[in-house]
Amino acid sequence: MRLLLLLSLCMTSFQDGGLLLRDWKAHPIPTDATTLTKYKASATDYAVYMRYGDVYATKELIMANQSLPFLITPVPEDSGKLTGNRSILQTSDGHYLVAFYRAAAGGSLYRFDANGKTREKIAELPIIKLLATEKLTYGVVADTTHGIVKIANGRISPFKRLKSTPLAADIDDAGNIIVITEKSLLSIDKMGGTHTLLEKGFWNEYLYPHSLVVYQGKVYVGMRNGVLTYDLATKKAVWLMEN
Repeated sequence: MRLLLLLSLCMTSFQDGGLLLRDWKAHPIPTDATTLTKYKASATDYAVYMRYGDVYATKELIMANQSLPFLITPVPEDSGKLTGNRSILQTSDGHYLVAFYRAAAGGSLYRFDANGKTREKIAELPIIKLLATEKLTYGVVADTTHGIVKIANGRISPFKRLKSTPLAADIDDAGNIIVITEKSLLSIDKMGGTHTLLEKGFWNEYLYPHSLVVYQGKVYVGMRNGVLTYDLATKKAVWLMEN
């Protein structure tokens, strides 16, 4: 399935409250227990997103729903299935794939027509992110049973199982899936090969990653109290904070 448009975190939900990340200052990676405990106690979580050809963060609308050009009207058979955080892709025929993620309550994947009047449920899966290359569509599933799946012609097929639960993901310029899990930062190539970028997830149980953007060869991960960056070329990680 070819996809024309990826609707990501740069939608209208994040048009206000944007903080330009290139203005932030670099700090030591918070790996010691004292610093991690201090950051965990922070009331500030950041989500990263693209806007105007640059990377921004917001702390105002964490995990906000993405926008659709129509209102979703529930029907009895879909009761409780069309709620939660959304990830959205528009297909070449003008239809929309919409993943609804409800954390512990699970999730569901639907296909809507262009005006939202008809819908088809594809799967009951807790998909946190829909991703697209020129030819393929992927769903990143918040469990280790599925990990990453392929979506084509209204069907789900296995692609890559992961050893720990995915938390956020994006695709780099080479078509690799960059995914942060509870325990590591990974690059998954087109053949499903795994390349570990950061092996020991210092963020686990402390910093709660939930958004990830890849831009110009650099990975940005929104976390509690700051943003982690990782340069894919130099393999250098940096922790960014507002001041």
